[in-house]
Amino acid sequence: MNQDTKKQNLSESIEFLADFQLLFGNIIRINGAFLEVAEKICSDDELVTVPIWRVMAVIRLSPMTVSEVAKYLGLKRQSVQSTVNQMKRRGLIIFRKNPNHKTSPLVILSKKGNDKVDDIFKYQRQLTEVFIKGIEITMKDVVSSREFLRALRENSEKNISKLN
Repeated sequence: MNQDTKKQNLSESIEFLADFQLLFGNIIRINGAFLEVAEKICSDDELVTVPIWRVMAVIRLSPMTVSEVAKYLGLKRQSVQSTVNQMKRRGLIIFRKNPNHKTSPLVILSKKGNDKVDDIFKYQRQLTEVFIKGIEITMKDVVSSREFLRALRENSEKNISKLN
């Protein structure tokens, strides 16, 4: 039996489908938990909201266009544009001319935005602590889970075009 046949058989298995749906349900629930915890963590910050936190985490190392940020985060461009507009009003970002595209500037952190990066790291440590405190987890567990979820995401991106 080849690899494709094994995969096809898995997707036809009631047990596999049930367990995969439970996995998917847990992914949805943990996303909700992440958002709830993140909101609580940054609730007293006058400059940083959860959407701003996400964008700052993405652009802190490399300038990106709004479309690139949206694609990376799996969000609609309009949603990210709204967040970027808030960040601009709060002085957290500046726009830089994009040598590759005349009408899509690069979004980069301003000095004020860079000064907030330490807070973002603090928030990320708090968020992580909420989820891992009290359970036994190894770096191997984290890497394995991350790679599995990445593979699922990339595979879905590849296969979604086949649905039409």
